[in-house]
Amino acid sequence: MFMKNLKYIIGLFSVASIFLMSCEKEFDAPELKVVPTGNVVSIADLRAMHVPGTTVEINEDLSVFGIITADESTGNLYKESYIEDATGGINLRFISSTGLYIGDSVRVYLKGSKLLRYNQMMQVDSLHPDNSIVKIGTLQNRVPQVVTISEINNDLEGFQGELIQINNVYFIEGGQGKMYADAANLESVSRSLSDGTELIDVRTSGYANFASDTLASGYGTFIGIMTQYKVGSTNIAQLLIRNPNELNMNGDAPLVKDFNDQSLTSGGWTTQHLAGPSYTAWGIFAATNSAAKITCYNSATAMGEVSESWLISPAIDLSNSATPNFNFRNVVRYGTTPQLQVMVSTNYDGTSNPNTATWTDLTSLATWDTDISSWNTWTSSGDLNLTPYISSATYVAFKHVGVNTSGVGTWEIDDITIIK
Repeated sequence: MFMKNLKYIIGLFSVASIFLMSCEKEFDAPELKVVPTGNVVSIADLRAMHVPGTTVEINEDLSVFGIITADESTGNLYKESYIEDATGGINLRFISSTGLYIGDSVRVYLKGSKLLRYNQMMQVDSLHPDNSIVKIGTLQNRVPQVVTISEINNDLEGFQGELIQINNVYFIEGGQGKMYADAANLESVSRSLSDGTELIDVRTSGYANFASDTLASGYGTFIGIMTQYKVGSTNIAQLLIRNPNELNMNGDAPLVKDFNDQSLTSGGWTTQHLAGPSYTAWGIFAATNSAAKITCYNSATAMGEVSESWLISPAIDLSNSATPNFNFRNVVRYGTTPQLQVMVSTNYDGTSNPNTATWTDLTSLATWDTDISSWNTWTSSGDLNLTPYISSATYVAFKHVGVNTSGVGTWEIDDITIIK
């Protein structure tokens, strides 16, 4: 009897097992998503597809390969990235945030996207983070291209969207306690970067996680993405910071006198008016970007007045400098006589009549404006070498000696920059 019951129980278990196995749900395996490739084009090919003044809808099976050179991780970009290959760079804009990071090697499937210019910046728009991107590898960081501000300003289209490095630069407002952007009001801000001769904008979003960081105050290397924008009919270069930790700007900050505070004597600068009426002394001309101005013109006689007026820097300690230099911008109108002079001294005491000290005339080494018909022809002096005048108290000065002749001019100077 026991054996019969045991066989019966075993039989029930067997039937139950078969029943359970037959009822077990078979889940469908997820469909493997494949992003098509189609024809492969370079970034240069892609940029060449754009028709000026239009939005080009890409309806072909096309892909482009490249390396991500800027991402959203710092908040300075939102729903966008930059990509670069051997032929150039371009801005990628997505319908939502992506998981892309600097150094990702990717293939971008272009069908369904749009190629357009926004404010003169070329963009591939309406990309889908999942349907448009195939990540191939990581940590494939590109080496930035070393360029000058002048090279960028002379070829905006050629450098647009590329990762660049500019050496020997500084922020004009560095050391003034300014921040990269307005984090409190979430507003973007542009700061001017200078190499001592030319300027370029660096724009930071108010949403960037470094927006409230203090602007780098030193002298050194900038790394970022070159972009551009348009004001009226003028195209203007603009740089984007990927991460402020990439900025190696720890050298001695330049001594900058830009007159934006409309003061001749802030920052330790002094004036010495030694001869002539008061209107022949150094002054501020706020109408042209708060520059320093000097003239000896006498409106009553349409002649010049005999005069002498100096604008003198504070003592500059160059004792630890290797190759110090300085530069400035200048413009002249009405006439180039008398010539504004630029001087340097290592034995001036900072307060006495400057003629009691020994000064070396560097005027002929500078580049001067010669277009007397316009205030808009600002000219860079170029770098003036201060290496022969290294001391613990070096002074530079601008000297104007008025003459009693007709056809005299009015000089303005601005953005005096002394690089230690």
